[in-house]
Amino acid sequence: MLSSLIFMAGCSILSSLTGDPSKQIADAEAKMKAGDLAGAAAVYDEALKKSPTNLDIASGAAYLKLLQGNTQAADQILAATEATAGEKLAEVKMRRALVAMRTGDLDQVKTHSTAAGTPLGKLLAAEVNLADGDRDAAKALLEEVKAAGGPAGDTAGAYLDLMNDSNPLVAGLSEAQALWALGQRPIAVRSVEDLVKAYAGAREDGAEQLLVWAGRAVSVGEPGIAENLLDAIPVAPAGQVWRVQATRAMIACAGGDGQACLAGFDRIVTISPADGYADARATAAILIADRDAETARKLLEGQSTDAAARAWAILGDPGTAGTVAMDPVFKAQFTATAGG
Repeated sequence: MLSSLIFMAGCSILSSLTGDPSKQIADAEAKMKAGDLAGAAAVYDEALKKSPTNLDIASGAAYLKLLQGNTQAADQILAATEATAGEKLAEVKMRRALVAMRTGDLDQVKTHSTAAGTPLGKLLAAEVNLADGDRDAAKALLEEVKAAGGPAGDTAGAYLDLMNDSNPLVAGLSEAQALWALGQRPIAVRSVEDLVKAYAGAREDGAEQLLVWAGRAVSVGEPGIAENLLDAIPVAPAGQVWRVQATRAMIACAGGDGQACLAGFDRIVTISPADGYADARATAAILIADRDAETARKLLEGQSTDAAARAWAILGDPGTAGTVAMDPVFKAQFTATAGG
């Protein structure tokens, strides 16, 4: 529910560079787009030596460290800018919170997002409180965010609507939503079955929520939970028959039944939206790649999407991953891996 809002407002690290006229930043961006991540990182490392507290340089360098999987270095680079960040300190704190999310350190997520003091920061801190079971603290923050309005306020209102439900199971769904948004996805899915079924029995959009969580469950390797949630849907939401069937096909892939998975997708190709269909096939490919590479490749035929790129990378083919990826930075990652 929330992660897209967080990344739009708190992780626009690359976009923050476009307004900086620095030749070094322009050079680093050019190298990134060309697939030379190591070269871009070297440019930023050199720039940091000269200007360790320049926020644009530090943000770009930290972003490169994240791409390379070095979260500790990313956080250290951002931390070095705090003393001189001035009015941009909240941005630094949010970025450090997002780095902490990558490592699963929810205590640090809460520390940095609280220090940011923005509606989005308070929303993120409230989610950590929910994940920790501290509903009172979460509710106080969510009420502040809701009063502030905007997209974050809308999200806070949705959380409060769940928390204020008289059915404790429905109210408990707020904690599962928070865990999912914080990246604790397997934990969220394993806790959600009874909660979302209770929600479905009380709300008009219950079938949609069952379908959403079924898709989430299969995506994190919990096909049994996914199937139970699908079986609880009395009638598919309007226009969503294809999603129900696509999720069942993904469940087959998650269980290693490539033939059933492919047949399931073949049955719905004419009733599915192209983008959703492609994304579901890529997810299915990821789920079966380690057991049935041939089926995974069949699922990816003709696809040029970032999801397909992830699947090709799991199949051990970063060259193809770089070819089919659409996002320039994502493409650069795979191109660099294939060349390295």
